Formats: sequence, structure tokens, C-alpha cells
Amino acid sequence: MAINVKRESDTTNSRYVVLTQADIDNNQQVTGSERPLIVVNTNHHRLHEGRAYFLYENRTNGTPLADGASIDFVIASGSGTNMHITFGAICGGDAELYLYEGATASGGTSVTAVRRNRTISNTSNTAALLDPTVTNVGTELFAELVAGGIKKKAGGGDGGSLEYILSPLTTYLVRLTNVSNAAQYATLELEWYE
Repeated sequence: MAINVKRESDTTNSRYVVLTQADIDNNQQVTGSERPLIVVNTNHHRLHEGRAYFLYENRTNGTPLADGASIDFVIASGSGTNMHITFGAICGGDAELYLYEGATASGGTSVTAVRRNRTISNTSNTAALLDPTVTNVGTELFAELVAGGIKKKAGGGDGGSLEYILSPLTTYLVRLTNVSNAAQYATLELEWYE
């Protein structure tokens, strides 16, 4: 049987502390064997807070990524915002996936991050450009081969990254380059919380 309690005021000192959590009706219930403590990882918690976002670009069979061409995202977050980011890529043939810090770019298409929690109306504090002109890639932080085969015998492959915490007010380039010697379908995905 669940035990409902009324919480003390924040200004009241208490000698004993009882761990409680809210139920679906926002009643505070004592945590115990019948009402175990609910825990979630940080990424999941940020999703519920409305602080989780993503971007992606698809180059499908209708508009495949040419051999030697890249999908580039250039991103930078505002003051006080530390992006906790992962990224991944899929390509129909061999490709290379990179993360660079301190890139210089101009032009491109401004893209808006998609908020993963669709019940909240806040926006990301991160600006992003798709396929700008990159004049300096900056310092390479990560590189990975996305193995997928070669030419018409390409089998497809995918690659991904560990989580990185990016510095605010710093420009980063995430790049997927097709190196398969033939046009291929490709997808580049960025996922983060702030």
C-alpha cells in the first residue's frame, strides 16, 4: 500500500528525511518496496527537460553523395552552453567521418535543431550550418573509417562517436566524406543535449 505524504516547507528544518517522489497525480509517496525509486540516465533526463536536440542530413538514391564530396555540419553554441554531443554516419560505400575544432566557414544553409521533446517549446542555444564553404577545418579531434565496400559492390557501413562535451563560443565541423569511388547514399546525424 502506497503512503502519501505532504511535503514540509523549504524553510522548515527537519531531523529525519523520508525519500518521496510524485506519482502520476502529483501526490508525494514514500519510496519503498511497493514504490521503488525511479532513476533515469542524464541524457534521458535532459530529453524530459526539453534540452535534447538533433540534426541530420540524408543523401538518398535520388540525390546521392558524389565520390569525394562531403556532408558538413558547422556548429557553435552560445555562451554558457556546453553541448554533450554524439554523432554518427551511414554510407553505402567507404566513407570517412571527422570532428574538427576551431573551423572557419561561411555561407551554407542555416538549419534549426530539432527538439526531441515535442511537448516543450524551448529552442537550442546552438547555431548550425549545413554545407557551408569551409576555409579552415581546424584541429582534428576524431577520425573514423566508415567501411562499406567499393564502387558498385558497396555493402554499406556505419560509424559513430563517443560523447564529446564541446566548448561554447567555439566553431566545430562534423564531416562525412564519401571515399568509395562512386556516388552513394549517405546520412550524417548529430544528437546532443545542453
